[in-house]
Amino acid sequence: RNQEMKDLFFKGFGCHNAGMLRKDRTLVEQMFAAGVIKVLVCTATLAWGVNLPAHQVIIKGTQLYDASAGGFKDLGVLDVQQIFGRAGRPGFDTSGEGVIITEHKKLTKYVAMLTHSTPIESQFIDCLADNLNAEIVLGTVTNIREGAQWLSYSYLHTRMEQNPLV
Repeated sequence: RNQEMKDLFFKGFGCHNAGMLRKDRTLVEQMFAAGVIKVLVCTATLAWGVNLPAHQVIIKGTQLYDASAGGFKDLGVLDVQQIFGRAGRPGFDTSGEGVIITEHKKLTKYVAMLTHSTPIESQFIDCLADNLNAEIVLGTVTNIREGAQWLSYSYLHTRMEQNPLV
């Protein structure tokens, strides 16, 4: 509906964000997957929810607004890896590239994250009670032994065994 967006679309550019109508987002996803759109500008949430491989992924800016914290926070390592994971997907491409554009003072942090010198910690503890309650309601967990077994399948369990103080 936006004329400027239409002009960009016919030049191979597209955009994708949660503020768009579902049918418009779906059209953009289909056109990118088909190769009609060559450059797709999108929010980080696209990397989590839609399987759209790309040759190159660029993260411009590493701060996200966190409503629960009431301010901005840095993009975490899992988000960066998930976004970069769209580049060079096996079966779609033979190689991929990831570019991150951030403030100079944060460069060392992101280089360390991406070279795995910083261990990835589980965030599951923050929502453990809700997830365990859901499993109880579903009948998957009916006693303490089953609860312990269910938890043993999680990455939280793995990290707690390796580093219980974190």
